[in-house]
Amino acid sequence: MPQTFTGHLGLDHMGTHVPHAFTVPEGVGTLRIRFTHDPAHPGSGDIPHQLSISVYGPNGARGTRHNNADQSPVISTHHASPGYLPGPIEAGDWRVEIDVHRILPPGGVSYRIEVDWDADELPAPDAPPVQTATRNRGEGWYKGDLHGHTLHSDGALTVAEYLDYALERGFDFVALTDHNTTSALPELMARAGEAITILPGEELTTYNGHALVLGTTAWVDWAIRDGQTMAGRAREVTEDGKVFVIAHPKSEGHPFCTGCRWAFADLLPGPARHVEVWNGPWTSCPQNPGGVALFYRWLNEGYRMIATCGTDTHRRAKPDQRHGFNVIRAADNTLPALLDGLRAGESYITSGPLLYAQAISAGESATFGDCLPAGEVTATCVLGDEDMPGDLTLTLIHNGKVIARTPCATGLEHSAVLTAGSGDWITWELRDSDGALHTITNAILFGGEEAWI
Repeated sequence: MPQTFTGHLGLDHMGTHVPHAFTVPEGVGTLRIRFTHDPAHPGSGDIPHQLSISVYGPNGARGTRHNNADQSPVISTHHASPGYLPGPIEAGDWRVEIDVHRILPPGGVSYRIEVDWDADELPAPDAPPVQTATRNRGEGWYKGDLHGHTLHSDGALTVAEYLDYALERGFDFVALTDHNTTSALPELMARAGEAITILPGEELTTYNGHALVLGTTAWVDWAIRDGQTMAGRAREVTEDGKVFVIAHPKSEGHPFCTGCRWAFADLLPGPARHVEVWNGPWTSCPQNPGGVALFYRWLNEGYRMIATCGTDTHRRAKPDQRHGFNVIRAADNTLPALLDGLRAGESYITSGPLLYAQAISAGESATFGDCLPAGEVTATCVLGDEDMPGDLTLTLIHNGKVIARTPCATGLEHSAVLTAGSGDWITWELRDSDGALHTITNAILFGGEEAWI
């Protein structure tokens, strides 16, 4: 029998999950849910209310389509709407939760949820075509993106378009991190074949900050409920072999991007060791300088932090937008090896210029992410052979301060000597004459492993 739920949400429902329970009988093949709310906008301004629904069956989560106008999922054994997971419609207790991300003054929202089902199962979709190219393999430096979205959450790209876009950009790997769902991953991994390495993931899109979980095909619970903490969630996923990344921590936040700004007091940085310092186009995303400053501050506080970059792709970039990407040193262009390189911080971020750097101290050498003894250090950076903008300057950063600066040139090799104490660190940056960042490396650390948290 169809079921209908109605109600009203006010400002005090912001940041909550409003559940509605229903019971599904035996013999159901397809479940249909329709969620609507009115008004869509508060009546002034350009920012709408933001509500999504999450569906849970007797055996766990069945999906979310975050921040998408279509909140009417269909779920069947072999087919589900984008954002939702196909599988048997189990008899028993189900619930649909309204995830109240944003309600704006002056008032509330009336909503309606209609739940219906029937015995017929929807047919399985056709198998997608598979890329025939073969990706680069073996030990080396690999470039790619760690953050992006399809129409399975709030992106504009289909899974096929998302894959094509990554291949067009010449990436060796690409992550897919749809908001609060992993529903697009099976199709993406099937389509990719051996052409590119897929880093499966999910963006935990909470009311108090966003975080990437990289290396998971299984759904990770994004909701932090009573008795739970985000620090605990971070520990759970890292102990399970995944990589946890604090995403765009200095984002503008509410109301423009409710929940986007990092506000978890137990993860500043707590057990987190990866932070996204470059999100989207550098010049049009004002949160990025704050992300770099936060990364440097945490290094100065003794945390062994690793900087990452994410295009946060929702659609193809405009021609005038300059995104960064990650370059990771890995034993092979495979998911386990890339995650190992990322965990170790053997990586840097760039919008194009490539480089290599190392430091030598007490007869030992190291590159990004490694530790060296304190003492007199020779730090060397070598720029790649590709063309680069003519106004770039290479800077050597020691504990957050510039200690050497030189104009860039193709193939430039720059060395500097400094004295590093225990707990010190160095990085390199490439910036243009306007101060905009083009490249930033992860840190080389001093004082040995015992000097770092």
